[in-house]
Amino acid sequence: MALSDLERKVAEHETVDLVTVAQAIHWFDLPTFYQQVKWVLKKPNGVLAVWCYLEPVVNEAVDTVYWKLYNESGPYWDPARKLVDD
Repeated sequence: MALSDLERKVAEHETVDLVTVAQAIHWFDLPTFYQQVKWVLKKPNGVLAVWCYLEPVVNEAVDTVYWKLYNESGPYWDPARKLVDD
């Protein structure tokens, strides 16, 4: 999205206190996203909050199956998904 579209569709320059992203940062074009976030956030105290879900902890039997599937499926994920784990 061009900055002119951002202002028209989302927010004007330096008018946003908080931008949140839950479980999705790995799908974004990060350079463009960060440029747009910097543009809309209020200076100097605007906040970008990004988080991902934690892996479940149930019991040893379930956890073993979960981690086996998780580790075996890892190579098939988009490389950008590494941001979720990191």
